[in-house]
Amino acid sequence: MSPPPVLASVWRGPICEARIRGHVAVVDAGGDLLTALGDPGVLTTLRSTVKPIQALPFVRRAVDELGAGSAEIAIACASHNGEPRHVEVVRRLLGTAGVDEDALACGPQPPMDPETGRQLSLAGLQPQRVHNNCSGKHAAMLATCAVAGWPQQGYQHPGHPCQQAVAAELGEALGIDIARAPQAVDGCSLPTYGAPLAALARAFATGTSDPAFRRCQDAMASHPFLVAGTGRSDTALLASAGSRVTTKVGAAGVWAAAVRPDGPGVAIKLEAGGGDSVPAIAIAVLIRLGALPAELPAGLAAFAHPALHNWAGETVGETRVEEPEIARL
Repeated sequence: MSPPPVLASVWRGPICEARIRGHVAVVDAGGDLLTALGDPGVLTTLRSTVKPIQALPFVRRAVDELGAGSAEIAIACASHNGEPRHVEVVRRLLGTAGVDEDALACGPQPPMDPETGRQLSLAGLQPQRVHNNCSGKHAAMLATCAVAGWPQQGYQHPGHPCQQAVAAELGEALGIDIARAPQAVDGCSLPTYGAPLAALARAFATGTSDPAFRRCQDAMASHPFLVAGTGRSDTALLASAGSRVTTKVGAAGVWAAAVRPDGPGVAIKLEAGGGDSVPAIAIAVLIRLGALPAELPAGLAAFAHPALHNWAGETVGETRVEEPEIARL
């Protein structure tokens, strides 16, 4: 079997010091594979890419009952920086549902935004569970439990009604028997599953016909900052093109998107698992598919051509997308 294609390379001055291999799958709204690079059947953990799908029980069962708005839906789909605005919306959602933040099972995490972390430290405060990048998803799940009458205790475990509802949504969207899929534990204590990359692309493609998924898309486009935050590629993409594309990055080099309004869905998995090159590759793929213009808005240019800096702040290299490879899509 031939190795996966090189999708990007990292250059330090004139020296290529890393080659980033990976896979891309593009699937239409009917669930059929349109094109691919590498192996569209490669197994990947889903991680945070599927947060807009994990949020579907919240949207279907709890949002209207609670009188929650699009900001709460966006934070349910988020891998946020833990900045003050993110924490504010998470706490508002918990308060609306009558849930204490100590019920969050995601565990405390230092804010992903360096300045927010610095301010927290200067104030002599420790990171809380609400600072966890997944706290919005967990708050939405707890809110769903409150509305549905499910116990809050153990909501993160696979056998709980909340996770059973989430698993059913994932299985339907991915087009797989979720009960037979490999299962593991995500960084925030929730179940994550192994699925073919094309199934992940399918989930985003077919989701465009689901009114609840479209509510997630609209919320993410309306509140791009809530989905990620300062300096993050998902926020930049949604702010620039949220009406045309819905994107969500996950840990371990996985990323997915839906081109609006009717697909296709796209998924990327990098072999090395590191995600630094994902935004540049994702933007190149979206340009190739016509979802982004070749002349990028200023807010996206830095993500499309990321510079490599040393500790003195000097530019010493760059990440380059392998355009001829992307052109094969």
